[in-house]
Amino acid sequence: MTPENKIICGDCLEVMKDWPNGCVDLVLTDPPYFLPVQHYQTRRQFQRSFSDLGILEHFFRNFFSLISRILNPKGYMYIFCDGQSYPLFYYHSYLISKAVRPLIWNKQTSINGYGWRHQHELILFAEMPEITPIKTGDGDILNCRAVPIDKRRHPAEKPLNLIGKILQKHTTDLILDPFCGSGTTCVAAKMLGRRYIGIDISSEYCKIAEERLEAVETGVPFKEHRKGQMALFEVTK
Repeated sequence: MTPENKIICGDCLEVMKDWPNGCVDLVLTDPPYFLPVQHYQTRRQFQRSFSDLGILEHFFRNFFSLISRILNPKGYMYIFCDGQSYPLFYYHSYLISKAVRPLIWNKQTSINGYGWRHQHELILFAEMPEITPIKTGDGDILNCRAVPIDKRRHPAEKPLNLIGKILQKHTTDLILDPFCGSGTTCVAAKMLGRRYIGIDISSEYCKIAEERLEAVETGVPFKEHRKGQMALFEVTK
């Protein structure tokens, strides 16, 4: 039986392996990803190789295979990534979906550095084979400032405003974030009256997520912007 309205601490592959087929309506998540490393050994330099991605590729092959089973054929998938991880995520998403396209999250302010300074992230958007097209009326560039680094409770914390606006485009019910971190996806889902499941391997981040959800549950004013978040999105049910 599928759990709901819970934060689960554990490896998402282990947690989800016994869930029934088609039990989740929408996946919105920001999984861990990394670049091939540069190897050095004494005076000899070893070039980067795609073989360095072997463990990552193996994990996500299993991950997308599992998601393809538990995600409703009428469901949707949003996966945060970057230009290096997008090809890997695209490949596995393409095999299980009707259509895949990138959305651009424009953070509006670039980070320090030289040359082309980083100012955006990609969001892979995939539609499952039996979806009913949604009429968003919006372009594929989402403008929203990032959570200030010194205010984050997770190194990759996403703005509640951004996540809330994405979820508002859908009427889907059960929302899954298998790499939930500090729980932003689950908080947005709860504020919209949706069911949710959050999974994270870190007990510390699970505790933070539960505290944020408890604030929504008890009705205690939880001003995200006081903790460095963007202003709350407007809830329309």
